[in-house]
Order: sequence, then C-alpha cells, then structure tokens
Amino acid sequence: GQFPIPPCHNANTNSQMQVTGWCSNDYLSMAQHPKVVGAMVKTAQETGTGAGGTRNISGTNHNHVLLERELADLHGKEAALVFTSCYVANETTLTTMSKMLPDSILYSDQFNHASMIQGIRNGTWQKKIYRHNDLDHLESLLKQAPIEQNKVVAFESVNSMEGTIAPMADITYLAEKYNALTFCDEVHAVGMYGKRGGGVGQRDGVEDRIDIISGTLGKAFGVMGGYVAGSAAYIDAMRSVCPGFIFTTAIPPPVASAALASIRHLKESKEERIQMHSNAKVLQARLRQMGFPMLPTVSHVTPVLVGDATKCKQVTDKLLTST
Repeated sequence: GQFPIPPCHNANTNSQMQVTGWCSNDYLSMAQHPKVVGAMVKTAQETGTGAGGTRNISGTNHNHVLLERELADLHGKEAALVFTSCYVANETTLTTMSKMLPDSILYSDQFNHASMIQGIRNGTWQKKIYRHNDLDHLESLLKQAPIEQNKVVAFESVNSMEGTIAPMADITYLAEKYNALTFCDEVHAVGMYGKRGGGVGQRDGVEDRIDIISGTLGKAFGVMGGYVAGSAAYIDAMRSVCPGFIFTTAIPPPVASAALASIRHLKESKEERIQMHSNAKVLQARLRQMGFPMLPTVSHVTPVLVGDATKCKQVTDKLLTST
C-alpha cells in the first residue's frame, strides 16, 4: 500500500482515482510496516487464515497467547485478554463487571465512547455521570456513597472527539481516596504515548494505579481487535463469563501475529510517535493560523468543528474532488 494515498473507486462510473486520506485512524502507518505485513503473511502461510473456533473451544492459537503476554507487559499488568474489537471489549467487560460486583456504582465521564456507554447501560449497577474531566464533580458524586460500597470510575485517556486528555493522576487519586476501581480506555493513546507506547497512563507515571486498561489493536498498532489488561484474577473472570469473549470466533492467528509484531516494534521504536506528534502540531498550528474553527485540543486529535451537517458534507465533497 501507499498510505495515506489509497485508490478511490467510483461505483457509478467504474473509474478510479487517487486521493489523500485525512480520516484514517492508522496513526503511525503500522498497517504498512514491513514487520507487520511480513508477520501476517508468514503466519497465514503457517496456520491458514482463520482461528477455526471460539477462544475456549479450539480457537486459541499460540499467537493469541503470545499477544496477550505482550499486552500485559506493555501495560505492566499481570494478564490481558484479546477480543474481536475494543468496542466488544469495553461493552462486554463493563456489563459483566456490574454483575460480578453486587450493589455497585459506575461513575462515567460525560464524553465516554459509545462502547463504554452501551456496556454501562447494559449493566446492573447504579449509574452516575460526571462532567467531562471535572474532578470536583466526580469527587462530589464519589463522596455520596459509603466507602465500603463497590465503585468503578470509567473514563478515556484521550478523548477522540474533543482532543482532551484526562487528568490521570488526579482521577486515580480520587479513586483511591474513595475506594473505587478505575477502568481507563486508552484506545487513542496506545502506541502513541508513553516510553513504550503504553498510553497516557504510562506517560504520566500512573499506569500501575489504573486497575483495568482497555485498548485497540487497530489505530496506532495498525491491525484490528481489542483487549483489556488487569490483574490475573480479573482477566480469568472475564475469560470465564464474558459473552463477548466466549460466544464469538477468535481473531485470526495472522492478525494476532501482525499485532504482536507491531506492539514489539513500537515498544522499542520512538521514531513513529515522535513524527506523528510533530506532524499533528504543525497541522494544528497551520489550521489555527488560517482561521479554521478548531477546538482547543491538547493531543494529536485535530477537531475542526464545522457545526452544520450540510456544510460538512460540502467540505468533504470538495476535498474528495479537488486535485
């Protein structure tokens, strides 16, 4: 491939043209990296293309095991569990957690991802929503519950729409103060923040204080799939009872192998994330200089708010047809 310049096929005219893609989440172009592509091809030749079953019934390949070990090491956790996507990982683990924590309360950031919201809605716990990254509001809700009551604070490290970054150290402090578990979605941060690409928690030195981390094998790692990482007891519980893990075919071994190669590379190489952050800062500065309506992002996410659906479609049409 020649990312980010893919061929655009017109189904009506059967014609083809090249475009520059500005909307991909393959942040570091790892989907094109020779190590990643090579690992996928080699494993496909060795194992075939499919897993051949669910993880608990013949679908676990050695590549899955190695990948989960690598993910646990990436986040400094005892264990990890891979799912077909991080949407599935978030939804099914959050729902399952509610049923394993009796009389529990879930504190959700206002701008959490749809997958987290769905998992929370499907759960049996009490639900409390705090204003986005508002520590005072979060604490006011936490202090209302008895200290011994089961609590979970769920939030994203990098918000994918606003470009904000959660105050990780402060959230973990409040969680510890009020006896709550923390569930952090690092989907838009893994591979791109931290010394080894472990995310914002790793960058901010609080990774060990976050109980459960979820992430994606897409986006920065350039493949597909999702995962959660945490204590061995937590992962064993999710493996045993999560419907989203038990009742679906495992990701193909070549996909697991490619993800493994990508993670290993980004643990050692800083070049890709340094270049990505540099490019993002240059782009954001130029957009601001030209007067574009950018939200005040503090991350690589570059949100340009058009504010009108019709005008937004006009903008994208013009970008697609301009040469």
